Amino acid sequence: MVRLINSQIVVCCTVIAVVACTAKSEKAQDTAMVAGDTALAPSTTASTTPPATTTTSSTTASSAPIHRININTATDAEILSIPGMGPRMLREFKEYRPYKSIEQFRREIGKYVDKAEVARLEQYIVIK
Repeated sequence: MVRLINSQIVVCCTVIAVVACTAKSEKAQDTAMVAGDTALAPSTTASTTPPATTTTSSTTASSAPIHRININTATDAEILSIPGMGPRMLREFKEYRPYKSIEQFRREIGKYVDKAEVARLEQYIVIK
């Protein structure tokens, strides 16, 4: 009887330890994703993303045509192909589907980024 109770305690403690470790791992990963995804401030952008991102944006705007995606039907890969897009904003884009108008897109995405960033993102999307 004592051996059975001890075994149950060990199994219970093991399960709790695994769950606790997994939860901490996900929180650290989420924190890292948010830190990398919110790299919209100039100082953070410089540290997490090479200056080529800024150059790419201006180069893309001036020399190469921008490939616009239908935000209501786009795959994760297509959304992530938008310059500066990260996992957090991917989730936000998908959360509010289907978008019925550009005004709705501005309102919903504007909760997470400033107006200038919303305007920049609008260049890459179309709502159909």
